[in-house]
Amino acid sequence: MAPTVEIEATSATTARARLTGADVPPMDLSATEDKALAAVVHEFVRTLAEGQQAAVEVVYRTGKDTRFLTVGPDGKLTETAPSVPIPVMAPEPDPPATETVAAQPPGPVTVPAEPIAYTTPTQVPQGVQRPAQPPTVPAPTQVTTRPAASLTGSISGRLPAFSAPSVPGVDPAAHRPARIGMRGRLNAMLGLKLAPKTDSREIRLRAAQNTIAGPVPEDAVITFANVKGGVGKTPLAIALAETIAEYRGPATVACLDLGEIGGSFAERLAVPPTTGQDAASLLTDLAAAAPRVRPSTLTRYLTRQPNGSYVVAGPTGAATPLSYDEAAMLAALLGRHYDLLLADTGNATHSGSWRWAIASAHAVIVPLPLRRDAAVSAQRTLATISALHPDVLARTVVVITDGPGDAPMVETDVVDAFSELGVPVCRMPFEPLFASGERIALSHLRRDTQDALTVLAATAVHLTAGAVD
Repeated sequence: MAPTVEIEATSATTARARLTGADVPPMDLSATEDKALAAVVHEFVRTLAEGQQAAVEVVYRTGKDTRFLTVGPDGKLTETAPSVPIPVMAPEPDPPATETVAAQPPGPVTVPAEPIAYTTPTQVPQGVQRPAQPPTVPAPTQVTTRPAASLTGSISGRLPAFSAPSVPGVDPAAHRPARIGMRGRLNAMLGLKLAPKTDSREIRLRAAQNTIAGPVPEDAVITFANVKGGVGKTPLAIALAETIAEYRGPATVACLDLGEIGGSFAERLAVPPTTGQDAASLLTDLAAAAPRVRPSTLTRYLTRQPNGSYVVAGPTGAATPLSYDEAAMLAALLGRHYDLLLADTGNATHSGSWRWAIASAHAVIVPLPLRRDAAVSAQRTLATISALHPDVLARTVVVITDGPGDAPMVETDVVDAFSELGVPVCRMPFEPLFASGERIALSHLRRDTQDALTVLAATAVHLTAGAVD
């Protein structure tokens, strides 16, 4: 007997689905910005049919109209009379005496385009299997004629450096049951083991997680740079370190504060440092004994964050900013115990620590809010990098960080200017915790932000693989 699904439209954009005869809770379905409710319902039923490897009968109620449909595993939909008695989900008020209810058609017919537009007008020859519909992937926000690509959407076109994170290879994890999206909900409800579609958002995220956990060059450094303050370098560096620790493992990444005295690094950490946990104290006490420093001794000067990344706060009080040699010594000391070092730089390009962070960078991330002054500063940053170390531009990415004060008209000029330098541009979704100045805990960030950070971390790790020491 074919399984039966009862679907009741609760509004123009929402519906509730219930599997008849199964002890599972009902599922709420909702239309999206780029997919109507009818298409969402069809995808739900077709996925269920694929999982059951059998046609599914559907009782679809919209207001006073009830229709009986059959959907096969190939997605083909016909309208038929029910093969089993259909229970009533909820009583409907009696129709007015003047209203007549249309009789059901005598035989199978193709469902018309409205109100449930499941089928396409193209005729498929007999014997040729209908291609599966592509899944919905959130598209980047369209604010200009040449927008930057979204980190949570597909990456293509002018961003060749992103090819590895965005195009997964052969991966055993790809065959694990889906956990998110429509297939994830069906697996949770019905105990199925449907794998994600090959071009789905979940597969993209799994590929990014594998990249983060993959090999990196020795003494790999990822630098965050923009000579303007307040553009988001610090929160992005802290959050990316926690993201890498999430998928690479605890104690594999350290984040260094190389900014000037008085920066906000310590104030943005979920776990703030205590007295003596800073770069100056570490160098004073341990630099001479660097080759023999044990991890347990080293961690006394670092602060462990919730996900397992370690941070080194910058000099405080009357201390002076780190010089080039001091930054190199600090990195050499930490590099013996951590796979990756993330460097949060200050705003002075003549600073010794800034120049070390650029010279040693295997990848550079330039955060950029859509403001004219920030865009000019980013261009000046890239010009300085090009003058000092032209090869680093090939491992640099500009990340537009959405915010409430953005000026969308800036984006076209920004993308064009950076594209001429061969630097790819992408964007992060707006994150209230970044903008508010609060402490950064990965678990407190929005889900879209966490996903975007996962792809950005994978992109940075991928860029380090092409670095030349």
